[in-house]
Amino acid sequence: MQQAKQSISKLASIQPGIRIVLAALGCLLLGIHPTPDALVNSIRSAREAAIQGESATAAQAYHAAYVLARWNRSFLAEAVAYEMQSGDYTAAETDLQTLASYRPLQAQELAWLGTIKATKGSVDDAVALWEQARLQGTIDTDALRALAAIYSQRGDWVQASAVLTGLTTFTPADGDLLRQLGLIQALDSPEQAVTSLAQAVASDSNLAAELAPLRASLEDRTSQPPDLAYAKLGVLYLSLDELPLAEAALSRAVDYNPVYPDALAYLAYVRARLGRPSLGAAQQAVAYGPESPSVHYLAGLTWKQLGRPADARTEFEKAYELDPTNPAFCVEIASTHRAERSLEWAEIWMKEAVRLAPDDARFRLLFIQFYVDEGYQVPEVGLGLARQLVADVPDSAEAHDALAWALFQIGQIEEAQHELDQAMTLNPQLGRAYAHMGELMEQRGELSLAMWYYLRATEYEPDGPFGALAARAVQRLGGG
Repeated sequence: MQQAKQSISKLASIQPGIRIVLAALGCLLLGIHPTPDALVNSIRSAREAAIQGESATAAQAYHAAYVLARWNRSFLAEAVAYEMQSGDYTAAETDLQTLASYRPLQAQELAWLGTIKATKGSVDDAVALWEQARLQGTIDTDALRALAAIYSQRGDWVQASAVLTGLTTFTPADGDLLRQLGLIQALDSPEQAVTSLAQAVASDSNLAAELAPLRASLEDRTSQPPDLAYAKLGVLYLSLDELPLAEAALSRAVDYNPVYPDALAYLAYVRARLGRPSLGAAQQAVAYGPESPSVHYLAGLTWKQLGRPADARTEFEKAYELDPTNPAFCVEIASTHRAERSLEWAEIWMKEAVRLAPDDARFRLLFIQFYVDEGYQVPEVGLGLARQLVADVPDSAEAHDALAWALFQIGQIEEAQHELDQAMTLNPQLGRAYAHMGELMEQRGELSLAMWYYLRATEYEPDGPFGALAARAVQRLGGG
């Protein structure tokens, strides 16, 4: 061993090529391996962490391997993959930039960089990167879905359809994906939409009832004038809560027939829902259809969406004058009085709605919810009505929830909890029941349970009033 050390010390006087060979020989004599143990350990740790599903640990280990062997870019690429899995987008972006300085990014890497840009709000950069990835044949389905969603938000339906069509080659049995593709195709390619929607239902039978009206309408499309066809399509999109598509279809109906009052009225309402200018279309609709109850009703909904209850009431009352048999008009008139806290007037109009539809449980439920949601005349009127509705419609989750909230307000907590349990059993995704249970648990001081119910309410009703109530409660309880 001592002789080996003396031999190595003489390397400086030997020619470079011979020096390297002798250095390697000296390492062998001393027991030093050309591949550092640290590199082997890093790779082993990375693979073990990956098997255990510990993405952050795997990313760190692969990054350590790259630091030890910078000539091997595959270690850095592996680090990026696990950084993306663990959500460490900052590290992933830095490493992707390093990779890009050595070689062109591959399709999946471009898709990842697009995802990072999208999370930072650089939507145009994200779209450009995702498009590059798509053209190179990426199978990052999440990125492609995000790309299709952006095109849809921008109203670029041709591009959205192209991306979704490409996605179906990777996930041909995805019912939701085929549904979305079929909805978009219905604008310009009704024959293709028929096929896509049929495949969606075949993949997921739960979509059958929801899509049945649209599929029937597409079968009749060729026999309808274009303004009527697009107006019907827009209304169907609205019923599916597909607001951007509804606006596109209704805009086309109006383009074909600029004096089509119903299409204009629906277009105004949809635009108001989307937060876009809408009053011009609403005023035109009323001007072209002054004797149409539905036009005035939709104009009222537009004003209501804009937070103008008095203007909304004017249109709803005109609709009622033209058709005094429609209980929906009465409910909306009542809603404008509720917005202005004129609860006595709201009660009068809710009574009128029930008078017009005495056998319709929906209007009875709305009447009871008026009392319990407003906390108005609950012991005197609301409680008795709620008990009777539960007796008449025992399978209604909403009826049990209304009775529960009436009981809660008069201090009968145990009975209220029992009714809420019934409501959630009948409908496990009834957001208002979870919000009410959250309030009940909070009053009891069981804050962890209250938080759980509030979070479920925000999940099941993300855009509704009870979801918003629950979200405020989560904030109040320190849940983020």
